[in-house]
Amino acid sequence: MVAVDGSSHEYEEAFDRYPSTRVLYLQIAGVFIDLQHMQSQTGPFVSPSRIAEALEASVVSGFLPGSYLEHDHFSDPYEAFRAELYDLFSSTQVQNRTLLEILLEVQRYGLERDSEAAQRGEILLPKCPNRECTLNDPSAAKQSRLRAPLKRPGECPSCHKILWATDTFRVFEEFRPDSTNGEALGRIRDIVEHLVLVGVALSFEQLYPRLLSQTAFLYDGDLAVFGNSARIFRGLLGCWQALWRRCHGRGQKPPVVLGIAKSGYPVEHFKGIQRTALVAERELPVPRQSFMRLDDSYMEEVLRVQSLTETYYGRKFFYHAADGQLLVITVPPQEGLAYTKESRNDFDNPSRFPTLRRTLEVLDRMGSRLYDDAVIPVSLAHNWAAYPLANADRVLRVLTEQAIRNREP
Repeated sequence: MVAVDGSSHEYEEAFDRYPSTRVLYLQIAGVFIDLQHMQSQTGPFVSPSRIAEALEASVVSGFLPGSYLEHDHFSDPYEAFRAELYDLFSSTQVQNRTLLEILLEVQRYGLERDSEAAQRGEILLPKCPNRECTLNDPSAAKQSRLRAPLKRPGECPSCHKILWATDTFRVFEEFRPDSTNGEALGRIRDIVEHLVLVGVALSFEQLYPRLLSQTAFLYDGDLAVFGNSARIFRGLLGCWQALWRRCHGRGQKPPVVLGIAKSGYPVEHFKGIQRTALVAERELPVPRQSFMRLDDSYMEEVLRVQSLTETYYGRKFFYHAADGQLLVITVPPQEGLAYTKESRNDFDNPSRFPTLRRTLEVLDRMGSRLYDDAVIPVSLAHNWAAYPLANADRVLRVLTEQAIRNREP
């Protein structure tokens, strides 16, 4: 089992003499858990020592400028933020690939125009970051095939401003040079989490392909990308589907891939319909070891989930696990998109999700009571990704000072 989780923190008052300065940090943890080793014991509880023996963890962390921080090379705070985001992606390694290289691989499976650009080692950009540029209009940028090279900065053909491959996420639009930036930081954290999980899977395929069929890849949250970065969801889905096809070509079972949501209205709704049935002494809508299909109308009208066809690369299901936990999961389809704008009503058909049965079996094996509706890998990933609260200020202050000092000539 491979699980990924992340945490982010906007450190206010980064410098004593300049209390308005803010620094952005994110930390992404990947945990590798041998479930067979962990569960080969007697008794109803999992031994902490057995968990430790079965666990390996790796953490990647990043530093980005927040508000009121000056940059060595760029006086414009927006440009400085964009430059540092590119540097974060080009310097952060996941196994033997940088985040930029994983992004390029993902875009190979995006829309046709994204794929064509990726084949040339370029990333298409939805718009120029310069608000005064004619290519700041998404329609004009799309028509001109605005792009940036992966390995170095590019240049806008219209205004000649510097372009970076990470501008494709459009996170700079949510950056505020004179205010808090929790939203922008959260978007970056989510993107990195999705890419890290894909990167680990690609490394498994390259180094230990036989392990893929025995591994489940778990994302803490929905298999979806929200906000201005949502367009990469197609590439993420296509990358997982291509990996599955290569597994089939080698005569192997494809790995399990799923997301588990721990909060949000769908989670509350699932608990609510189960609780209502219990109080009324009626049959549960979802009995133990059963799942509930959620068609598009239920998702939109009852669960109030919008933009399904533009964000989700996994299909949402309700599952009542063997130990009684109520889990809201997302699973990618073997082919095609998870949701459609067409009038078809069969996109929730379980036959489109050949890994679904194995997914539910995995969930029954890895329950945890560390907190409500948790599973062991998610709990452990969260533990590794979390900042130590007792020492957070001291740790972040040291990291800030080191980061600034390393940039001094």
